[in-house]
Amino acid sequence: MPEPVREEPAGPGAFPAENGDYPGRETPGGEKEETAPSAEKEGGGSRKLGPGPYIAIVIDDFGFSKAITDGYAELTLPLTWAIIPFQSHSLYAAERAEKAGIPFMIHMPMGAGGDKKWDEKTGVIDSGMSAETVTLLLRRAMAFLPGALGMNNHRGSRATRDEKLMETVMTELASTSLFFLDSRTSSVSVAYNTARAKGIPAAFCSIFLDHEPAEEFMETQFQRGLALASKRGWVVMIAHTRQGTLDFLKKKSDSPPEDVTFVTMPELMHILWDRSGMSSREHLSGRTVFNAGCRSRAANEEDFS
Repeated sequence: MPEPVREEPAGPGAFPAENGDYPGRETPGGEKEETAPSAEKEGGGSRKLGPGPYIAIVIDDFGFSKAITDGYAELTLPLTWAIIPFQSHSLYAAERAEKAGIPFMIHMPMGAGGDKKWDEKTGVIDSGMSAETVTLLLRRAMAFLPGALGMNNHRGSRATRDEKLMETVMTELASTSLFFLDSRTSSVSVAYNTARAKGIPAAFCSIFLDHEPAEEFMETQFQRGLALASKRGWVVMIAHTRQGTLDFLKKKSDSPPEDVTFVTMPELMHILWDRSGMSSREHLSGRTVFNAGCRSRAANEEDFS
């Protein structure tokens, strides 16, 4: 699995930069044909949105390269960036995003199944940590990236299946205005359901676009995402700060598919949760959709760390 592009090593005590923690294939979001409602405007914004289906693409692992950050900033396709805190170019990425009007999230490092015992100095949230330590790490990350509008997990196949740990994480997030995106690096993640139980606007990833670098593979994953969005009404796809992915998405920016609406994560949160009466409508229950996706997973599909 290729590492994120780096221009210089991260400093001592920085978060680890591995990005090999995601499933490497799409995680079905639901088997029911729920349909997301149309949205004319972004909450608080002026961009007119089409009737859907809605496609949100999140780019993970910003913070290591100015060049790749500048490249993504030139794309016209609506994107949401996920920035790992405390890396050599994390603040550059945040400033670049703000200048370009691109919403960004905190890409919060969390422990993966194959990791050794956590070390508080790394800043990685993991099982076995005290609630006080977890809360402190979250607050440090939020203070470092104050312009972030949401949070998703970087790696985290071990952490996101830990109910006690996720309860602590979401209790802290519930005291903020941040939304949460479950990157779904484990098929038994409880992060999304815990976020929703705490009243946090949330969504989950269904497609990992670029865990194989070939353009043909990315196109196949992209088409799977479009098909899922057409069935369900919306989909979140995650990609990474890689040159090949940038080249692929530039082609999509220059010639976007018809009959879909590309949205940012804040726009998707507005569509799914913030509109009047939205969160109480049973057929759009995120918990129902998420659990349906878990039921549809093949019985022999193993977790990925």
